[in-house]
Amino acid sequence: MSTQGLSMTAAFGLRRFVAARFLSTLSDQFLLFAIPLAVFKATGSVTWSAVAFVVEWLPRIVFFPLGGFIADRWRPRRLFMAVEWGRALLLAALVALIAWRADATFVALTVASALLSIGYVLTFVATEAMLPRNLAPHELPRAHSLLQGVEQTSQVLGPALAAVVVATSDLNTLLLLACGLFAAAGLVMTLLRTADMKPAVGKGLAALLQSNRSAWQVLLQHKVLFLLSGLTWTVNLIYGAALVLSAPIIVKSFGMADGWFGVLQTTAAVVTIVIFTFVPRAIARHGLPAVGAVSFALMILAGLLLALAGNYAVYMAAYALLMAFDGVFSVYIRTVRGLVIPKEHLGKTTGLIGLMNMCSIPMAGVVVSVLSARHTPFEIFGVLFATAVVAAVVLIVIGRRAFGYGTWLPGSDAGVKPAPGVAPGIN
Repeated sequence: MSTQGLSMTAAFGLRRFVAARFLSTLSDQFLLFAIPLAVFKATGSVTWSAVAFVVEWLPRIVFFPLGGFIADRWRPRRLFMAVEWGRALLLAALVALIAWRADATFVALTVASALLSIGYVLTFVATEAMLPRNLAPHELPRAHSLLQGVEQTSQVLGPALAAVVVATSDLNTLLLLACGLFAAAGLVMTLLRTADMKPAVGKGLAALLQSNRSAWQVLLQHKVLFLLSGLTWTVNLIYGAALVLSAPIIVKSFGMADGWFGVLQTTAAVVTIVIFTFVPRAIARHGLPAVGAVSFALMILAGLLLALAGNYAVYMAAYALLMAFDGVFSVYIRTVRGLVIPKEHLGKTTGLIGLMNMCSIPMAGVVVSVLSARHTPFEIFGVLFATAVVAAVVLIVIGRRAFGYGTWLPGSDAGVKPAPGVAPGIN
């Protein structure tokens, strides 16, 4: 590592940032366990639980462009502190409101989950915008690997610890614990030392519209970003289908108890954590495009294995393969984006890309819903595998011809050609 890289990393405090993100994501996982359970207990209705899910999920799509706009106008350290402490105060108010008006539990939980999801979008976009501004380029794969590992670890520890808390206490205790974790994350964020770009100016509707027009111009200038989104949509067909179909397959197709679904998720998370210990070394040895290509291919292969799985063990292995290399592919995608997008436009452009990519998950759910009328879950995986193979071949051929890179997937310098009419200082 160069002396400059060491000084940038040390000044920023990557370990402190990762520790803060661990506390925050662990709290997120607590809430993913607690809020649906609390809504169902409050209403006794699967329908209202589904309504709460939609209300919680929609802001994650709608708020991405606005999140990018905000990320370019706030100092990242202040933004993280405000989001984490804001979520802590929201949870404290939620517990107080439920204690005061128990009959308002459903409305309070639903509104709170929507506001909490906005916090998730802000921290996601702010992270994508901040890291390339504060780390040397060769440090980005390691940083994203650490953050992906933190997310996977939280997915293992969060539900397990939440189940223990609920079994020994109550949901209010769990909400207060999540409140404390968010507050602690905000406190750790005060220790960061960020080298920020000069914040963009303008805060009104006109500035928001101009910001997103500028983000679109950046995408047009760096068209390889559309290719990266196409690759993401391709693998998300299989990934989204696995999220939708895994529980029905285990319970109905394999005739197993609900607990085995938890075993599936835990196993996948543990495998992911193990694989992530090798990701930075693999990138350093084989290069970012090679690791991206391997993870992309293995995710598509996992779709075939899921289609052919005749028992729980094979399905669990295929599912773990899919989830683990989805994380590796995310490291590749995020790193290339961070290197390709000009630093002054990271927030706004990441917000627009997040909007495009996030839509692929519900689209996979729509495809599953349409196909499920005439096909078994395994046949659906087969159809999606064939679709992903065709899409992958088309994207790879188009990408190599259009952008001229010699690897299977693009690296950080693929297709970076200045476009006329895009000023380097657009806001």
